[in-house]
Amino acid sequence: MLKAKSYASSLNNKINKAKVIANICSIQNRDFSVIASNCTGTLPYRFLKSRYNTPTANLLFMAPCYLKFIKNLEYYLSIPMVFYTTSRYAYAEKIRAAHQHYYPIGTLDDIEVHFMHYTTASDAKAKWNKRRQRVNYDNLIFAFTDKDLCTPEHLYEFDAIDHPHKFVLTANYWPDIKCAIQVPHFAGQREIGDCYTHYEHLKHIDFRSLVDHPVPREQPQPSLYASQ
Repeated sequence: MLKAKSYASSLNNKINKAKVIANICSIQNRDFSVIASNCTGTLPYRFLKSRYNTPTANLLFMAPCYLKFIKNLEYYLSIPMVFYTTSRYAYAEKIRAAHQHYYPIGTLDDIEVHFMHYTTASDAKAKWNKRRQRVNYDNLIFAFTDKDLCTPEHLYEFDAIDHPHKFVLTANYWPDIKCAIQVPHFAGQREIGDCYTHYEHLKHIDFRSLVDHPVPREQPQPSLYASQ
């Protein structure tokens, strides 16, 4: 019985992953820049097999730094990155210790950039500098999550940013945050889990709408969901 349930669960996950990939592959736009707080925001590039028109691939920001970053994006992308050996955040140091190596930490003025999928500062810096030149400021998508020291105040702050093309993935339903998209699999938990590896949890999200069409702030949350 347990083996049958495990097989059914595995099959269901594969089906849901296929749905996510199919939805992403229906995206028409190819010249967009997802400015993401972590790896989940790079899923469209991953399955479209397109180049990263963003420097925020394969890295993460702590929530306070991400909000500063997107509020003054052109400034932060214009200044050189300096690397440090430790983070100002105790939480981030725990993440680094859990990895096989202590990944590089870049700083841009008063914010940190955590290159968790890089082993050397030189590689991280080279990729950052190459990709920041590709950013399409006329087609920006801000992709946030409720992880990495994110508080309710940060969610409201993100929602108030005057940019129509944005969304935040959350574990729980936030009816008064217009750009929030709940990930039901994590309902009742403090934050969402890994949605980059386990992207089957995002089967309900219409990536094509998020990437191809700006989402007006007055548009209700359900419009961000794909039909099931």
